[in-house]
Amino acid sequence: MLNFSRMRKPEKHVVDSLAALLLFALSSILLSCAQEPEAPVDHNAILYKNVRPIGVHVSENPVEENIAALQKRIELRYPIQVGDTLDVCILEFRSDVYALDYYMNSGRFQGIIPILRGPYLEQSIRSDARIFIFRHDGFRRYERSDLENYVRSFPGYHGGFPQEFLSLPFEHRDIGRTSIQTRAFLGLKSFFPVLVQSYSDANLQWNVARSWEQVDEDVYNSWKSQLHVVVPEGIRTDGLVSYFTVGEGVHGMATQLPGGRVVVIWGYLGWFDLERKFFAASDRIYEARF
Repeated sequence: MLNFSRMRKPEKHVVDSLAALLLFALSSILLSCAQEPEAPVDHNAILYKNVRPIGVHVSENPVEENIAALQKRIELRYPIQVGDTLDVCILEFRSDVYALDYYMNSGRFQGIIPILRGPYLEQSIRSDARIFIFRHDGFRRYERSDLENYVRSFPGYHGGFPQEFLSLPFEHRDIGRTSIQTRAFLGLKSFFPVLVQSYSDANLQWNVARSWEQVDEDVYNSWKSQLHVVVPEGIRTDGLVSYFTVGEGVHGMATQLPGGRVVVIWGYLGWFDLERKFFAASDRIYEARF
């Protein structure tokens, strides 16, 4: 076993030199990051099965869409064969949470299921902060694998589901009852995007929500000020936790964890059962790396 009390301390000039080197290295990294912004995407160079687009139109901050946090709308046309043109619309959002919100909650998309809209067939794929909408003749169905390869070839592609989903408890999840909420949360004005997962076990039902990212304390306090705060019975209260109700018989608890993430749980549970689930969820979300 090492005895740290007997280890010799380094000389002061050595410590100062190491600190200076560390500061210089950190400054160099930050400077290089600042000098190398992400290169803009050349949409004319994005190929579909080795075919270049014959038309590209980019709209910055398209207000006519009335979609939250939408930054760009890109339209591309690919001549596949005579009488067959593939139209690709790319909706580019501020971050993946807003793309998820629109993809899951707008009612416009059906996952991998093609949708017939008039004489056209529409398929969609969400990737990070982008939603790809493929539109083509209703009698010509494009292979899903070809569309997925097109999405993967797009600069900045990162596959897989957002890791934020993995930080919520796994037991007793209600399949298909996961949502992203960016405009309203618990019927209140939303100040930050949240991920919500519903749960059930026997006759018990509850929900767990976490903020997508870290939240500033004043922003959290603004949202918290809207809650109908109550004094719970049967448990010892924690000064860092807000206890509230949402309608008849629905109890809730909310807090901001060290580091800035917000966790909220509510449901048709007594305070004792709710408290146990709340602290279990809080521990899992706090220990998550994302």
